Amino acid sequence: MWEGFRIDKNLMHQIQARCIYLQSCQVTLRILRDIRARIESWRPLNDWMCELLVEKVLSSCLAPLSVGDALRRFFEAVASGVLLKTGPGLPDPCEKESVDVLAPLTGQEREAITASAQHALRLIAFNQIYKVLCLERLPDVRPPLTDRKRPMDTSNASDGMCEFADVKKDKKEGENGHSAEEENSSGVAVKMEKMEV
Repeated sequence: MWEGFRIDKNLMHQIQARCIYLQSCQVTLRILRDIRARIESWRPLNDWMCELLVEKVLSSCLAPLSVGDALRRFFEAVASGVLLKTGPGLPDPCEKESVDVLAPLTGQEREAITASAQHALRLIAFNQIYKVLCLERLPDVRPPLTDRKRPMDTSNASDGMCEFADVKKDKKEGENGHSAEEENSSGVAVKMEKMEV
């Protein structure tokens, strides 16, 4: 599991203990393990890389995150290019020297993971997280829009028009049966004549 890495067992246990106290960290790691098993581009990441990456991403947030927010934050970090060669890298806290945990990844693998994270982030943004998790869509708990509308009262409608349209027509008519626009235009003309005199 930790092949290719010399790990100080005490420091490793400290990091794992820190992950336990970060809300949603363990669940996010389980989801990533599932994603790595299903999606080819995520397979180059090993457990240690994922643990360090998730721990860094979630510990940088000051507020506790729900599982959905933690997963979205992880995908945002990876989609922003943190894994790319031009990115900051991921130092191994178990090594005395500065060693990048992501060094074994090739440039193509890094770009494939970044592109996959961008796609997952798009799906999450459009409320399709079920596709990222490979689950069936849950039914909507909201009632359909047709149930929320008031039914149209057709008993008092005249010639296919409802009363609401007749009320609007009455409001548009001013005194003496003239429309409001005619009264306004004649009133403006009268005012202008008074000003010219």
